[in-house]
Amino acid sequence: MMIRKLLALAILTYKEGVRDRALFGIGLFSLFMMTGSILVVSMFMRELHKVTVDINLSAITFAGLLLSFFVSINLMSKDIDRHTIYSVLSKPFSRSQYVWGKYLGIMLLIITAMGMLTICSSIAIWFTKFQYLVYFQGFSWIEFYKAVYAELLMFFMLNALIVFFSTITTSSFITLLFSISTYIAGQTIEEVVLFLKTKHAADMALSKGITTIIDVVQYILPNLSVFDLKTQSAHAITISWNYLAAITCYSGAYSIVLLIMASLIFNRRELK
Repeated sequence: MMIRKLLALAILTYKEGVRDRALFGIGLFSLFMMTGSILVVSMFMRELHKVTVDINLSAITFAGLLLSFFVSINLMSKDIDRHTIYSVLSKPFSRSQYVWGKYLGIMLLIITAMGMLTICSSIAIWFTKFQYLVYFQGFSWIEFYKAVYAELLMFFMLNALIVFFSTITTSSFITLLFSISTYIAGQTIEEVVLFLKTKHAADMALSKGITTIIDVVQYILPNLSVFDLKTQSAHAITISWNYLAAITCYSGAYSIVLLIMASLIFNRRELK
């Protein structure tokens, strides 16, 4: 019974997201980038496969970010702003089921969009490979799809963060601000930690308080940089299945914890 309720909410959210006009704009822009990659690649004299893979993976990632920041956030905030959430909660749905159902619907939308973009990027890469076969001797389709899968795992975490922030604040702008800030911090936290271990950081004589804060924050913030495998895919570097399993567990565990916290917060929140 509970699974049926979650599926019903997920499908409702998915249909609402598909009707969003921003989705089509994001899709057209991404397709333009992928199609443009065929023309841009011809301007390079070497390493065409690396440029092609990097552009197409970047287009998929950028489309996913736009979809998360400008469609996913609105899918939850609209219900609260327009008070349509009351009609949903008046039915036999608990608040926790609402949170999980919304998240599943958002991820269904993300998976569908990324699936379509992956097909389009595969066509663009195949077409470029057909034209410049000599440059694609080291290209690996498996490593390319592994990189796409890693990006999908990143969006599982990112959208769990968006749902979490949406249960804390009623403002979609604040949710957007928190989400973008967390994304930027999550992409750079590993570099900051590695920098603190270098000789240059020692020469700067940072206070112990700052280093302690960074040490604590690195375990709280999501390390989103581990999902960025564009370089490995572009250079056809083998990405181990153990690494993919590790980041899959990391993404799943972090997302589940965030959704549990979001459910607890939303259960105690007063809706106006």
